[in-house]
Amino acid sequence: MLSLFTFCSAQESETRGPPDAWSSCEIQNAQLEDPAIKPILEKKLNSVDRPSWQEISPESPATKRYCALWDSLHLKDGVLYRRWESDDGSSCRWHLILPKSRIPEVLREAHDSASGGHFGVKKTLNKTRERFYWDRLRTDVEKWCRECHACGARKGPKTRTKGRLQRYNVGAPFERMALDILGPFPITTKDNRCPSINGLFYLK
Repeated sequence: MLSLFTFCSAQESETRGPPDAWSSCEIQNAQLEDPAIKPILEKKLNSVDRPSWQEISPESPATKRYCALWDSLHLKDGVLYRRWESDDGSSCRWHLILPKSRIPEVLREAHDSASGGHFGVKKTLNKTRERFYWDRLRTDVEKWCRECHACGARKGPKTRTKGRLQRYNVGAPFERMALDILGPFPITTKDNRCPSINGLFYLK
């Protein structure tokens, strides 16, 4: 399977197809199965004119937000894309309107994979925005990074409670020791997962 993140060139003038791992037919079907995207895609397939408020008013808030992007939405092989331009018009990108069913796959590639590197929200968001767009994208990325078990085990909470400093009187080595166990980490070649850190309170 090829990477989902084969980037468009900075000044690309034609739409790109969906990621190589997916066919246009698969993506179109997934978009039609998404209740927020389906009304917009069907209207785009049938007409180039923006739908009236009477037509769009019964739809969900997410569909209304997609409709607000009507002039930026275009079809390529029956698949819905959003055209984005930089403020100075020097660069253009085509973002696939991602159906909800495909969001976990994209976020796993952007954050959890070897190329994703378990980076924070900002880098994961920037990488995702290179190719994709969907309603409430930022919220989903923030939630994904916040609930990532690997990141939670490695980074820990942002705020830590601190105990009061105390004096320990120790008269000989190994009279008092401290033991910390870290992990779980990926299993090593020797089948170890949780290293232990031992410390002595005795100092000369």
